Amino acid sequence: MRKTRLAGGLAGFTALLFSFNALADAPEDERGAISDVWVFAVKRDREAEFTAAMKEHIAVRKELGEPRKWHAYRAEVGKHPGLIMYRSPPTSYAEHDAYLDSDRSAVVEAFNETIDPLVEHYHHYIDSYDWKNSHWPDDATTAGPLYTVVTRKWRPGGGYASEQARERMSRIALNDGWAEKGYEWLWVDRIGGAPVQSIVFPAANYAETAPTGEEFGAWLAGQVGSEESAEIIGTWLSGFSAADVTIWRYDPRISTPSDD
Repeated sequence: MRKTRLAGGLAGFTALLFSFNALADAPEDERGAISDVWVFAVKRDREAEFTAAMKEHIAVRKELGEPRKWHAYRAEVGKHPGLIMYRSPPTSYAEHDAYLDSDRSAVVEAFNETIDPLVEHYHHYIDSYDWKNSHWPDDATTAGPLYTVVTRKWRPGGGYASEQARERMSRIALNDGWAEKGYEWLWVDRIGGAPVQSIVFPAANYAETAPTGEEFGAWLAGQVGSEESAEIIGTWLSGFSAADVTIWRYDPRISTPSDD
């Protein structure tokens, strides 16, 4: 049975989201350190045409022998609903280099012919994963299809102390029982664009995102005391100037077909 992992969600653990700074120095995890990420803003009134064209195009990419898989997600709730995000599975930096060095001319040509005319503009990022401070089992519970992504924008100079508080909070959550309750989260740092960090919560449906009454802040205070908990949270929050919440839905129709 799936466990509800967002509990207190946008009212609990989500309200205590963390920061970035030292992730670039973290060693690569066997699951892969980074993902290649493209965000598409489809032209107005061309969404249905884009979906139909992309269904064909993504299959063509596989037929052409593209070595990389792509997973598609649609922004369902948030500031910019309708955005489409493509991301590669987690990979190593060396594997990313190998992909960039591969001959993708046929794939690029096919994309420019069929998909590019339907897109208003693109954003391109590299996402860096902090597996060490995340709880993201490689099983069905993290398969979505919904993903609540809370993104916080770094305050200029908001750095080291905030990051240390984030790591402290994460380690307590991992080692002292929060993860054992079934809560799952993934820290993701963006390379490119505004300096931000995100935390991702998976869910099978919207019911799983509903608050359960158990909030991370209260739980943390129970582990380290109210005074220390307030200090950790306050130090962490001091690093950020804004937060944004988006719920993405995985769309298998326009993702790379499986090998099954």
